[in-house]
Amino acid sequence: MEQKTILIVGLGLIGGSLAKALRRTNPHFRIYAADNSPDNLSMALKEGVIEQKADSDLAKIAPEADIIFLCTPINTIPDILRKISGAARPGAIISDVGSIKSSIMQAAEQILPKNAYFIGGHPMAGTERSGYSASMAHLFENAYYILTPQKETPPAVLEEFKNLISSTGALPLILDPLTHDQRVGAVSHLPHIIASALVNTVSDLDGSEHDIQKLAAGGFKDITRIASSNPAMWRDICLANRDQILPLLRLMIRNLYEFGQSLEKGDERQMEAFYEKARSYRNQIPSSKSLFLLPYYQIYVDVEDKPGIMGYVTGILGSHNVNIKNIRIINSRENEPGCLVLSLDDQAAQKKAVELLNRAGCRAYTDTED
Repeated sequence: MEQKTILIVGLGLIGGSLAKALRRTNPHFRIYAADNSPDNLSMALKEGVIEQKADSDLAKIAPEADIIFLCTPINTIPDILRKISGAARPGAIISDVGSIKSSIMQAAEQILPKNAYFIGGHPMAGTERSGYSASMAHLFENAYYILTPQKETPPAVLEEFKNLISSTGALPLILDPLTHDQRVGAVSHLPHIIASALVNTVSDLDGSEHDIQKLAAGGFKDITRIASSNPAMWRDICLANRDQILPLLRLMIRNLYEFGQSLEKGDERQMEAFYEKARSYRNQIPSSKSLFLLPYYQIYVDVEDKPGIMGYVTGILGSHNVNIKNIRIINSRENEPGCLVLSLDDQAAQKKAVELLNRAGCRAYTDTED
């Protein structure tokens, strides 16, 4: 890829990780950054992740950039677009990393001149931690990175940007903004609300001795993990995606109400049907392919919790050239197979890994096995 000048506005978890990923895979790029935190900028400069700090007046630095990433809270993006509107060079690509796309795309359409190309972006990656200190170059590896280009975006421009995103290790996917907001609302925004509501319910029940809190380990802590995310960020996300979230909440409330009615009546058949519907649908969620039909092959491994066991498992596979794309530890073992989940390249690697690990004395299997 030819030399590019990249401007990243916002060096938090996502912006910092993006800068590190681009620096690692495109060392010839010039990467500039702007951030409200002098400490973030100083760390990035010291680590060699960025070339220089951008002036607080973004209109001064914007003309130098071929590609501009807006990695700030979603409610700040329209204002930043106004600051760089007219300053961005003709043909520049401007993108964001917000988890809402419809409102941001509308703002870009209204604010930016026609000679700049806005391609909405949403990397489906992150952690509960925030800030530049939590950023990592491999954050986007094997993660979906949703792109929502404007209809008039030239194919060559979109292809160039897709290649840039792919260089970070991410998997770019094209969606229209409304479809994105509906799907992400269902599988990301609603679960955050439900997880927080569940924690708040338990908190309301707990006493001054925090007896329930002491028991809230294992499964409860796992399914409510996302409730530890940034409250202000999720406030803004919910407000921005209100039109998609409200119908989802109403449907959730209806499901809970109907289950409550069945429980009150002692209707065993309806209660069992409630659980069976959930079990059946969840079991149909593909493990060998993702929602967007990209390869994703998993195996489960039961191993004893002892020093060196992780290295033992990965060493066996590595010595036989089996590449592990992702590894996950299951902390709650209730109704879950295995304690390690390994994601592999393809079905052949999946089969080979199971054979190798079982031969080595580990109990390894896929979720299609009994």
